[in-house]
Amino acid sequence: MKFQIKKFETIDSTNSYTLQNADTLEDFTVISAAQQTKGRGRKGREWLSPSGDNLYFTLLIKNPEIDLKQLSSLPQLMALAVNQMLKQCGLKNSWIKWPNDVFINDAKICGVLCESKIQAGKLTALAIGVGVNINTSVEALSSLENTATSMLIETPDTTPYQADEILHFILMKFKDNYTIWQDAKKRDQIVERWRQASRLIGQQVVLKDDQRLIYGTAIDFTQSGEIIIQTEKGFQTFSYGDLSLRLV
Repeated sequence: MKFQIKKFETIDSTNSYTLQNADTLEDFTVISAAQQTKGRGRKGREWLSPSGDNLYFTLLIKNPEIDLKQLSSLPQLMALAVNQMLKQCGLKNSWIKWPNDVFINDAKICGVLCESKIQAGKLTALAIGVGVNINTSVEALSSLENTATSMLIETPDTTPYQADEILHFILMKFKDNYTIWQDAKKRDQIVERWRQASRLIGQQVVLKDDQRLIYGTAIDFTQSGEIIIQTEKGFQTFSYGDLSLRLV
């Protein structure tokens, strides 16, 4: 796996650019931008993307042999890589909230958006978009509806982080996770890394699945990235939805 990094000062969206140019881009191309004018998160939510403060990038994977049933686990490999990077940088309270958000304590620090192009039942392009709050100030984040934080806020050192270094750390961690994931016999290792990185197992949770609210206890994760919740109807498996901890 060899990453080819293309940098932009300003772009509408790294994911949009990647998908629009997927046919001519090489496998494992990384599109990085200092600023996004139309950054977005899951379900079309806006992702604040000011210039120079944070890391915004998309990794392109072009592998038609990937089982489409396994697609949801790939952005989770990236969330795992971000979490590993944060811990390596000394942020020990980082954890992953399923399906692919990374938090420091109760504040979100990273979001991952995965979009794909499929033809004739085969994957032609998978864009894994990542936004990591690196040097954003408390004041800049205070206008957000949900609690958010940045690496700079969470560390005592006031020296700004270098986005290129953080990107390198994340890509190396992703490469390690992806290499293991490619061997189906070793995917339990990835699931175990997820268990260690998540604070959800054994916790009371509520999952918003389309228009439903599902209440229960988070039990485990599957190799394909689904979450197993024990509900009043028994053990149920979910591949998507908005999950939150439930105070009881």
